[in-house]
Amino acid sequence: MRSLAILDSTLREGEQFTSAFFTFEQRLKIARLLDAVGVEFIEVPSPAVSPEMRRTVQALCEIGLSAHVVAHVRCVEADVRAALDTSVFGLNLFYGTSAELRTYSHGRRIDQLLADAVPLIRLIRSTGRYVRFSAEDAFRSDLVDLLTVFDAVVEAGVQRIGLPDTVGIATPRQVERLVALCTERYPQVGIEFHGHNDTGCAIANTVAALEGGADCLDVTVMGIGERNGIASLSGLIAQLYIHYPELLETYDLTQLALLDHFVSECLDLPIPFNMPITAPGAFAHRAGVHTKAVLKNPRSYEVLAPADFGLMRSIDVGSRFTGRHAVGHRATALGLRLSNDEVCHLTQALRERAECGSLNQEEVDAFIHSWWEEGSVCRAERSGAGIALREGNQEKGSVTWEP
Repeated sequence: MRSLAILDSTLREGEQFTSAFFTFEQRLKIARLLDAVGVEFIEVPSPAVSPEMRRTVQALCEIGLSAHVVAHVRCVEADVRAALDTSVFGLNLFYGTSAELRTYSHGRRIDQLLADAVPLIRLIRSTGRYVRFSAEDAFRSDLVDLLTVFDAVVEAGVQRIGLPDTVGIATPRQVERLVALCTERYPQVGIEFHGHNDTGCAIANTVAALEGGADCLDVTVMGIGERNGIASLSGLIAQLYIHYPELLETYDLTQLALLDHFVSECLDLPIPFNMPITAPGAFAHRAGVHTKAVLKNPRSYEVLAPADFGLMRSIDVGSRFTGRHAVGHRATALGLRLSNDEVCHLTQALRERAECGSLNQEEVDAFIHSWWEEGSVCRAERSGAGIALREGNQEKGSVTWEP
């Protein structure tokens, strides 16, 4: 079975998201939750950023995580030594290789870039630490330049090379082709992919990288990150769950919702409505044709089993699209026994009420009870009138009444 490592960068890339900020305590808890899910790497900012960051990085290394803590570091000797002064498992070096970044960011030629990177890779390897080199903006980089850089860093001893789609420009087909090329050219090292979501392809590109041969995939909780963020952990896990379930055998999927909800609370940012698995409506069914089928067999409209993630499905009964099967199911759950005709009448009444606005579960239950009680009064009145009529007929000697 092929191996896969998931690198979560919530504490690094994630905090580059607009308005994002994690306290020291929150960072530690996020790391513990990520560890509980089972990610292999937790990426943190360079300890050179500030004394507080160095304290945080060292603390993360000391809380007994199974995941490896790796520092995201520029190819600058001071940054590398600051990371080596902590207990991080390894360093993730990066350098922009595209013409755009070499011109407008660091201003270095390819030969100058390698003159900086290669000695630092050798320094890190001499300490016995893990090292990855990532070619920032790989998918806008000239292929000859890119391979020239990778040839040199692989020879210098990196254990993994990174192909980040830094501006989210790539298509899945482009990602798969370039990853496959690097996988074939550098069989002795791992391949990592980091995909931004500027054009909406982050998850698709990340899966394409896996299929092209990448053995390490970068994600963040809820996909937070610079600009539109990167691939989300929940989104990647949803894809693996369907297409490559064997790669999730060591993961605890029931911890995923706890993780997303905690980060959501930290940032005061709702989980996106379209987030796979953990969105509030991820396992909610509404339309009548859907709810009928789901009540018979959930797999009719669910490819993810909510119980595998410690979650439950819900049937939304309080809308104008509700169907009689959903309404009848809810009435039964409330302990009411309705005939088919009564279910149809109740469904129609509920739809008419929902034309004024959808009802939540409590409102639906109150409506059903109210409808039933009103119907009970009417049935009692009709029953009483019938008894009186029969008794009157009996007194008159009517032969039309039968006990």
